[in-house]
Amino acid sequence: MTRPRTRAVVALLMTAIACKKPKDNKQASTGDSNYPDTIADIIISRCAISGCHNNASAINAGGLNLSTWQAMFSGAGTGAVVIPFRPDFSTLCYYTNTDSTTGLALQPTMPYGAAPLTKEEYQRIHDWIADGAPSANGRIAFPDSNGRHKFYVTNRLCDVVTVIDAASRLQMRYVNTGNGNSAKFPYSVKVSPQKDYWYVSYYSRSGNLSKYDGLTDAHVNDIDLGDGTWQSFDITSDGKHAWVADNSSPGKLAYVDLVAEKVIKTFDFGGQLVYPSSVSVTQDKVFLTPSAGNFIYEINISNPTSPELSLQPIDGTATALPAGGLSTVNTLCDKSGNTLFVLCAATSDVRFIDTRTGQLRNIVKLPGIPASLALSEKRGLLFISCPDDMTTFPGNRGSVVAIDVANGALKKLINTGYQPYGIAVDDELGIVAVANANISADGPASHHESGCGKTNGNVSFISTTTLELTDNKRLEVAVFPYAVGN
Repeated sequence: MTRPRTRAVVALLMTAIACKKPKDNKQASTGDSNYPDTIADIIISRCAISGCHNNASAINAGGLNLSTWQAMFSGAGTGAVVIPFRPDFSTLCYYTNTDSTTGLALQPTMPYGAAPLTKEEYQRIHDWIADGAPSANGRIAFPDSNGRHKFYVTNRLCDVVTVIDAASRLQMRYVNTGNGNSAKFPYSVKVSPQKDYWYVSYYSRSGNLSKYDGLTDAHVNDIDLGDGTWQSFDITSDGKHAWVADNSSPGKLAYVDLVAEKVIKTFDFGGQLVYPSSVSVTQDKVFLTPSAGNFIYEINISNPTSPELSLQPIDGTATALPAGGLSTVNTLCDKSGNTLFVLCAATSDVRFIDTRTGQLRNIVKLPGIPASLALSEKRGLLFISCPDDMTTFPGNRGSVVAIDVANGALKKLINTGYQPYGIAVDDELGIVAVANANISADGPASHHESGCGKTNGNVSFISTTTLELTDNKRLEVAVFPYAVGN
C-alpha cells in the first residue's frame, strides 16, 4: 500500500531546518550526558548541539532533546526514538543511516546540513541500541518491575507486539510474535488478571496461543491448540485457564490449561458453532458471538469438561433465528459477571444483557459500525471504537464513544485518530489506550515508516476523568495496530 507522504516530508524538513538555526551557544558536556563515552562522542557532538536537539532548541526540533540519556528516553512528538534492544524499531537509527542494505534509511539524513555519520559511527549507535541502549552506569530504560503498568498492542501486519509503559505513555519494547518464517498476523492480546503472563492469538491458522512473561515480556511457550483459526479467547479470573474459539464453520471451543500449557478438551457441539468469535468468560458461563443471527452462544461451564450450549436471543424476542440478524462482532463482561455488553454491526449499537436472566436491558445507538470495547469500572464508563464513522468528525475516519453504563446515556464522542480499533482501560492511572489503525489508503501519512517498511498506525490516550486526549500524544507504532491488552 502506498500513499502521498507530502505532510510527513514537510514535517521532517521543518524539524531539520530548525536544526540549522542557532538558538544558543550551550552544549551539554559528554561527562554530564550519562551516555557511555563512545556514544556520547557521537550524540553530544553531532546531535545535541545549538539549534538542534539540545535543551534550548528541542522544542523546535520535533520535541526531541538528546542532551542527556534521560532526556532521550523522554521521547519526542511521536513517542520514543530509541527502543532498547530493537534498532529495527528505533527512529534514531532510521534517520542516521545512509546505507539501506543495513537497515531502514529515511530522509532527511541527520545531522541535517552536515556530514552524515560514518558507517562506523552508525554501527556504534546501532549496536548500542541492540545491547539495550544502556546509560553510562549500565542502566536499561524501563527495567523489569512488578509494579509497572503496561499496554500491549498487536501490530496485525508486522508480527510484533508493541509494549507501552502506561505511566509515561511511551513505547518501551517490541516483542516478536509467531515464532515462524511465515507471517502469523497477531490478532488478540490479553493479560492474565494476576498480570503474571500475557497471551497472543493469531489471525492466521497458526494453531497456537503464544504465552509471554508479564515481568520480562519474554516468550515462554506456544500452546498447541490443534488445527483451526484460533483468533478469540478469554482468561478465567484465576488466570489458570482460557477458553479459545476456532473462528471456522463449523467452529470449535478449546478449554486450555494455561499452567500446564496444554489443551484439556476441545468441543465442537455437533457442528452448531458458526464462525464463533469474541469470547467472554464469567464464573460459570462462556459467551461467544456468531457470524449471523439474532442471538449469542451461551455455554454453561459449571462442569468445564462437559459444557452445555444454548442460543440466547438478544433482540428482545424468545426465539433464536440463525439467518440475518444483528451481526454481533464483540462482547465484554463486567467484573461482576452480571452484565454482558454486545456490539452489533448490522444495527450499529451496543446491547446490555443480564447474564443471569438473559434479559435485554438496554440498547445504545452508535455513530458507526463498532469494533472494540473496554470498561472503566471505576468511572462506570463504556468505551467503544467505531473505526469507519465518517460523519462525527469531518475529515477523519472513526470515533470513540464514551457511554454512562448506569443510564445508557452517550457521554461523549472523541476523536482519537484515524480508524480506532482496540481499546483498553487502566483504571488506576485513569487512562484509556486506543489503537488507531490508519490502514485505509485515504488516511493521513505517518511521520515515518517502521521496521516493517510500511505506513505506521498510532496509539492515543484518553483521560477517564476529562474524556479528553492526554497531552495530544499519539505514539507511532508498527503497521495496523489492532488489539490492546493490559
